[in-house]
Amino acid sequence: MTTEPEGNPAESADVRAARAAIEAHLSRTEPGAAGSTGSPASPEGRDGGRRVDDATAERIAREAWDAVSDATPPPPDPGTDPAPARGAREPEEVTELRRRAIAVARGLHQLGYHLDETLLPGPDMAAG
Repeated sequence: MTTEPEGNPAESADVRAARAAIEAHLSRTEPGAAGSTGSPASPEGRDGGRRVDDATAERIAREAWDAVSDATPPPPDPGTDPAPARGAREPEEVTELRRRAIAVARGLHQLGYHLDETLLPGPDMAAG
């Protein structure tokens, strides 16, 4: 799976999020990529550029979900807080990271990458 130019107006927001996550991942992991201006990856690969396989796509999705886990505060300790606040809401940062992780996972799936089912959002939010 290789890179291709982005900017197709018919692409979903999820696909655009996935392409951005792929580009960010590649810019962090490719040697000499600090100033890279390459295009995001996709399985269609029309330009013969950088390659992204299913394992790399899984790492990218897992990174997005790990960011959610890292930002999620621990649950209240029943020993020190016997009555958790009713209607307590998830911090906005965590909500935004969760939205991004869902979009990245869905976008990678739409692009044709095969992801472990625990990384795909579903009715029970296995990944979240």
